[in-house]
Amino acid sequence: MAIKKLLAVALIFAIVSFNLSAKSKKKSKNKKGKESAPEAILPATEGDGATAESFGLEEKLPEENSTEENKADENLSEENKNAAPDSDNNHSRYTISAIEAPEPGLNYYVTKDENENIKFIQKLSWNKIADIKHYHITIERQGEEGWTEVLQKDLHDNRIEVSLEAGKYRFQVGIVNLFDQLEKSSDWKFFEVLKALQPKIEGYQTDSIYLNSKKATGIFTLKGENLTSGTLFTMEQRESDPPKIITGSILSVSPDGQSADVKFNIEEIEPGKYEIYAQNPGGLSVISKTIQIKQKKDRHWRFLASALYSCPFTFYDGTLNNCTKYPFYPLSGGFRLEVISFHTKRCDIGFGLGGYYSFLSNDNDKMSMTGHYVNAMGYLVCQKQLIPQKLCLDVHAGAGAAALVDMRFTNKFFESFLFQIKPFSSVGLAFGGGLGIQYYLGKHFYLEGNVDYIHAKFNDMNLGMVYPSLGFGGKF
Repeated sequence: MAIKKLLAVALIFAIVSFNLSAKSKKKSKNKKGKESAPEAILPATEGDGATAESFGLEEKLPEENSTEENKADENLSEENKNAAPDSDNNHSRYTISAIEAPEPGLNYYVTKDENENIKFIQKLSWNKIADIKHYHITIERQGEEGWTEVLQKDLHDNRIEVSLEAGKYRFQVGIVNLFDQLEKSSDWKFFEVLKALQPKIEGYQTDSIYLNSKKATGIFTLKGENLTSGTLFTMEQRESDPPKIITGSILSVSPDGQSADVKFNIEEIEPGKYEIYAQNPGGLSVISKTIQIKQKKDRHWRFLASALYSCPFTFYDGTLNNCTKYPFYPLSGGFRLEVISFHTKRCDIGFGLGGYYSFLSNDNDKMSMTGHYVNAMGYLVCQKQLIPQKLCLDVHAGAGAAALVDMRFTNKFFESFLFQIKPFSSVGLAFGGGLGIQYYLGKHFYLEGNVDYIHAKFNDMNLGMVYPSLGFGGKF
């Protein structure tokens, strides 16, 4: 019986050896009949993985059936073969704890232990290989004296989770066959574990609490700790459906990491409650206090005052023109006072008070005239910013009173007979309005040009006058 058992074991051993030998010969051939070089192992996320070709253990597919991805892998393999063992080997592609985007699929995750201490777990994975006993992984860390081994482990799965300190690392995966022999080893693959810093946001300053404010720029000055140029800032409105997320751009960060100027697109911000999220490379994040963004009706009061020079002319009257060769009165002036109290999207609305004084003096061959003409009106005003803080259109209209004071008419034919018309005064209603342009010289002062028309109604005549004027004013 013992001899039969030995013969049976020998037969099984011969059959297995023959099959393994045939399979090994088949796998060792490529298109050119040469053995394929082992290809670099990429630290991929869970679920990623190519075929065993990446280790050079299977025959390459025919050229006409190869995909673009396989061609890219072949090129990458050639680069890795030519790289020095201790070189960086394009390590930026294999950074383990760097954040490219806050989305699932990163090759690390954050957990907490029983004492609520944060712990980072890095995930390394590689291509899955069939018909092997296990994998053998070696991880080394770079130091001042070179590379130091930090881990050696046999694995049956094509992935491992480790918790490494910040630093530069490399790892290599070996294939152990069914005879417990190390058959193949990958090239060294380099990666970096970044130091994770817990950011803090302790306060903020901004001019963008009110969206309709002229100072609103979307810039927030955040105060806190561990704010870096690599921090990802987002402004999020969780109440909206779907949640609104606005990504900020970093304008500047203080050297001590305690202050950062971040700009969010003001056109994307709508009224509501927001939180600002700060997420550092390494995955640690923080949320600011709730920020209430408002669309406030701006009722800021604005006062304007201006002095005017005018040279009005009589449009119609029926009396004054009888003794006036030229219907112009150059000795004239005016004033305007305005209060702007309501602001809308189209214009600013307010109230005003204005008036003109003219010294009436003229004569012809038959008569002469002197006197004073005064009018004053209260009016409604509407201002439109044609160029913000630079050019403003002013439209106004209203009603008030007008007066002719100490009017003297002299008939030159009867003057030699000591005959004169007695001086008189008259008061009447006035109606009118006009257009004005204000050109700002600075923040508070402006030049003004106006054209007003005023109709005054007296007992014995109607007087219509046009007032072109130029002036200087201030805003307070």
